[in-house]
Amino acid sequence: MLKRDIVKAISNKLEATILGSASGSATQPAGLLNGVAVNAATVTYADIVAMDTTLESANVKGNKVFIVSPSAKGALKTTLKASGVAAGFLMEGSEINGYNTLSTSAVPSNGVIFGCFEDYVIGQWGGIDLTVDQYTQASNGKVRLVINAYFDAKPRRTESFVKAILK
Repeated sequence: MLKRDIVKAISNKLEATILGSASGSATQPAGLLNGVAVNAATVTYADIVAMDTTLESANVKGNKVFIVSPSAKGALKTTLKASGVAAGFLMEGSEINGYNTLSTSAVPSNGVIFGCFEDYVIGQWGGIDLTVDQYTQASNGKVRLVINAYFDAKPRRTESFVKAILK
């Protein structure tokens, strides 16, 4: 159980880092939403189609998916494709514009990433290093676990991703 919890915590942190908006540093890769400004206008169907067109124009092939934050998912599920007409919503079921859509709270608020994640590389150096420290918290009757895992992540082709932060 403890091993599963540790692996899940590392996975959650890695996902939040990759899909986040941090600028990156020597010890942390930049998130995919780094430097993306909030859209000035409400998202439209034309904006969604433009995202698809951008990837098609860059000859991005493979399994393309949308990854959205829960707040973006809510906005997309309640925004009509055409105003004043019951022509459907930008997101219906688990699809946007015919593409599979995943939602995770690891994406910052109102974030949308559309891309081919086959073109995103995650490297891990070594395994998960677990040190059991019985001494640092001994006066409190606690055992401290120190976990180190070394990863790096980066798009192999930056043009394989289109990103937005919805208004």
